[in-house]
Amino acid sequence: MSIINKMHQDFQQVQQEQPILAYMPEKKGKQKALLLLLIALLLASSLGLSYLIFTQEQAAKETEIQVIKSGVSLVSPAKAATTGLLEESSVETVTAQPVQQKISATNELKTVKAQVKAKKQKKTSSNQDNVKAAAVAPKAVSGKTVSAKKTSSKTSSSVKNQDNGKKHLEIKTAQLSKAQLAQIHLKEADKAQAKGGFELAAKKRLQALTLLPNLNDLRKSLALYYYGQGDVDKASRLLKKGALVSPDYPDFNLMLSRIALKAGDQQKAYLYLEQHPPKVEGNLDYYVSHAVLAQKFKKYEQSEQLYTSLLSQRPNNGRWRMSLAIAQDKQEKTGLAVSSYKNALLQTDLSSKAKAYINQRLTYLDQK
Repeated sequence: MSIINKMHQDFQQVQQEQPILAYMPEKKGKQKALLLLLIALLLASSLGLSYLIFTQEQAAKETEIQVIKSGVSLVSPAKAATTGLLEESSVETVTAQPVQQKISATNELKTVKAQVKAKKQKKTSSNQDNVKAAAVAPKAVSGKTVSAKKTSSKTSSSVKNQDNGKKHLEIKTAQLSKAQLAQIHLKEADKAQAKGGFELAAKKRLQALTLLPNLNDLRKSLALYYYGQGDVDKASRLLKKGALVSPDYPDFNLMLSRIALKAGDQQKAYLYLEQHPPKVEGNLDYYVSHAVLAQKFKKYEQSEQLYTSLLSQRPNNGRWRMSLAIAQDKQEKTGLAVSSYKNALLQTDLSSKAKAYINQRLTYLDQK
């Protein structure tokens, strides 16, 4: 309803309520004028009050609309105060309160606008920071990729296409140690041998030996295998390499000496035993072969020493005692030789032929 229509309705209502005014005599003209003036004042005050109420409601509605658009929930104090202010009868109070409420509403609107503006600026700045970080990140990642490519060349794949945000899985090949690889070959050799694949087993063991040359027992067994297969050269090469790698392992030279004896080369057999002779304990076979070959090559003094060492381990061995007596006899150590011959006869491991030789030598030495 507009303000004009409201005024007309109020005027008609006054006329209906005061029908007597139209029929008053002229002598009462002054009273009539006063009444009309009073009615006009009442109409004006009511119209002013209606206008103030209308403007207050419009301001409240505009405040709510702006608050809803800005996304901030706010209760309009002007609207809340309107109902209480309308109950007051004083026109002055009614006219003063809406102005104050409008000012407070305007201040609150300014506060809300400032808050909304601050939130927008904060979002904008955070978005800009994210954009900058996204622009810088690919450069940093690509720099790491370049450095990784320089330091390692054994990668099957690397990080690529960083600018597009795509990453590839990086896989590195694990390098096994020589001992681990040798163990794998030995396991495969055992499986092959269990199935009767002796040649494949030997090949796998040879691969393990190539990785770990100091596997002395493995080298020895391989040399025996190839020697049994008739491949003497391959067996000899394995043994010679073992003698160089592990000079303190006496079985390599002992086997080489026996291979040479088998081939009829006693000189070569003797020279093999001359290289890095071990201690006598635990190496009796080595010392026996060495002592026999030394005596064959008339190395009687050396032979005497070797047999003496052997007898320190087994003093009741009649054959070694007899060999010691022969070495002493060849050096014309008559007293020592006679004593050694007699001690040999006391042992039970001599043959009758050996005993006959000892008695013959004792008779000859007694006559001297």
